[in-house]
Amino acid sequence: MKNKEFDNILDECLERLLVKGETIEQCLASYPEQATELEPLLQTALAAKKISTIQPRPEFRARARYQFHSALREIKTRRGHRFFGWQPRWATAVAIVLILLLVGGGTVAAAGNSMPDGTLYPMKLATEQVRLKLTLSDLGKAQLYVNFADKRVLEIAHMAKEGKPEMVERTARRLDTHLAMIAYLVSAQEEAEMLMAPPPAKAPGPPDAGDKPVPPRQINRRAKLRLAVAHYAIQHPAALRAALNEAPESAQPALRRAIAISIAGYENTLKALD
Repeated sequence: MKNKEFDNILDECLERLLVKGETIEQCLASYPEQATELEPLLQTALAAKKISTIQPRPEFRARARYQFHSALREIKTRRGHRFFGWQPRWATAVAIVLILLLVGGGTVAAAGNSMPDGTLYPMKLATEQVRLKLTLSDLGKAQLYVNFADKRVLEIAHMAKEGKPEMVERTARRLDTHLAMIAYLVSAQEEAEMLMAPPPAKAPGPPDAGDKPVPPRQINRRAKLRLAVAHYAIQHPAALRAALNEAPESAQPALRRAIAISIAGYENTLKALD
């Protein structure tokens, strides 16, 4: 029911934005509880509308369409009938990204380097969300969040140096969410492994046919994930502290709060990985 309500809200906001000409802020003000999820989708839809008149080269259009449908076929193979259980809001996000792929060859690459004050930044966030949706395992999603956290730290430092504390605060909240999601996904993976683990043996003997030990590949991925988190737990606060030297005084309080968020977030994430 909750998903259906969000889908209806998204459809309403898209109509208000693209048909009636209302602003994103007006839509978000109507649904503050859903604002975090709505904002990147609405901003990306608006960006798609603005560049929809651009005509890409035919060869790029064909290549982008081929790559997109190849990815969808691979997901169908992995998920079987569950593929058709996609939530409509994610179908909307995928469709938006496809539109952007088809209208300009360099748009996606440019969005990947954009900053929170850039016009292509909403597409960057929407593309990240689509990547998460297309990733099947909890550890795979957690690794993506680690990568996203690295991007957020670079963005926080850049926005601080530009003297934009509001952008620093907003991006720091995204960083906090990424780190919390890493801890959550690791815990979810642990619960899944516990359910798969065999019960304690009553007496020595050969393993039961139903025993399901944790695959070595999962253990290796978890170890690599912890190494990456441990590395960034040191590097990211240090990078943000270094940015203090270049940030104007007006941005320094927001930057210090971002440092505190990164330290606390990484401590909690490392505890979940222990």
